[in-house]
Amino acid sequence: MGKRRLPDLLTASRALIASAILGLIPAGPQALRSVTLLLLLGWTTDMLDGRLARRLDKEPTWIGEHEFQFDMLMVLASAIYLVAVGWVPRELGIAYLALAVPLSLAVHLWGEEFLKFKAFTMLVAFPWVFAPFIVAYFHERQVAYLGLLWMVVALVLDWRRFSGVVGDFLAGAKAFLRRP
Repeated sequence: MGKRRLPDLLTASRALIASAILGLIPAGPQALRSVTLLLLLGWTTDMLDGRLARRLDKEPTWIGEHEFQFDMLMVLASAIYLVAVGWVPRELGIAYLALAVPLSLAVHLWGEEFLKFKAFTMLVAFPWVFAPFIVAYFHERQVAYLGLLWMVVALVLDWRRFSGVVGDFLAGAKAFLRRP
């Protein structure tokens, strides 16, 4: 395996992490610690893949061009886990996901600009990104603190990337709200 494939492998690993999270549903609420640790692993690969691709001066592949979708697959898997095991009330979680996922897909399929899709999807996914750590705060506090520590370290190490993500969101939101 060449070094040039490593960024794609890191990105694709988030699909495996999503599968692992879904595979923990039968373990029930007791798997919360494992789910949050898998999410931290996934977000770590998210920080590393783009940085490594740029360092290797690598042209984007199909996987690299769909990196955001891999991220959102992992978020969706954790949301499904939280709902399936009862950490989030089923009626609320199912209704939210049943509305948000098709709307996000519709924006992607029928929208002209990727940034519109990205901004809308980030907006509806935002609560689910933090929900596992909020639940962990009440039931697996050490993992919640580890998540908070990870977030602070990630911001310190990669502030420019974070501000770029926020910039993408704001640009996409403006494009979404702009009349045709």
